[in-house]
Amino acid sequence: MYQPYVLKYDYNTLSPDISRKTVEAHYHNHYLKYLRNLNNLLVQNNFKYQFPLEDLFQNLDIFRKSQDAILYNAGGVVNHELYFDNLDKSNNTMISEPLKSALISKFGSIDNFKNTFIDLGNSLQGSGYTFLVVDGNKNLKILNLKNQESPFSFKMTPIIALDVWEHAYYIDYGNNRKNYVDNFWKLIDFSKVNEKYQKILKNRSK
Repeated sequence: MYQPYVLKYDYNTLSPDISRKTVEAHYHNHYLKYLRNLNNLLVQNNFKYQFPLEDLFQNLDIFRKSQDAILYNAGGVVNHELYFDNLDKSNNTMISEPLKSALISKFGSIDNFKNTFIDLGNSLQGSGYTFLVVDGNKNLKILNLKNQESPFSFKMTPIIALDVWEHAYYIDYGNNRKNYVDNFWKLIDFSKVNEKYQKILKNRSK
């Protein structure tokens, strides 16, 4: 079975921007529920867990039933894992030179990138995520996806994920998504983002 992602920080680390209560509820009541649902569906389909979770999105045709439910819950798992993994106020670092250069080339400046990302996060209607992704040509893109859609379905690899489902912020911010999105930026652990970006470049240069 796919095993749960273990938070690399304690529940209080992101406070006051994201409270202990929100982190606990988000992780236990939402993320782990998606993981349980996914594993149950895979067992029902006699899945052998023969490849990494992110590869499920390109191999749904192996399942004879529940493809939509598998897709939805797999998205709920990988999206939450990326979201939790790219947060850690206590370990926030600078953007690496390779990523910084790529962002400036794409968006004109780091400030333009930040503002574009924040604007998209605030503009997404309903539930979903804002992602920074790397496409098959190693190009950076920012995109909004609804509900639990995953960039992996579109052969893109996410390196930053902003969860804008209400459960990610409603306890702390009510319906003020803007303040949540603004504060999210302060919590991004760019050491993780840099690592993911470097891994993508290395793998695609082989």
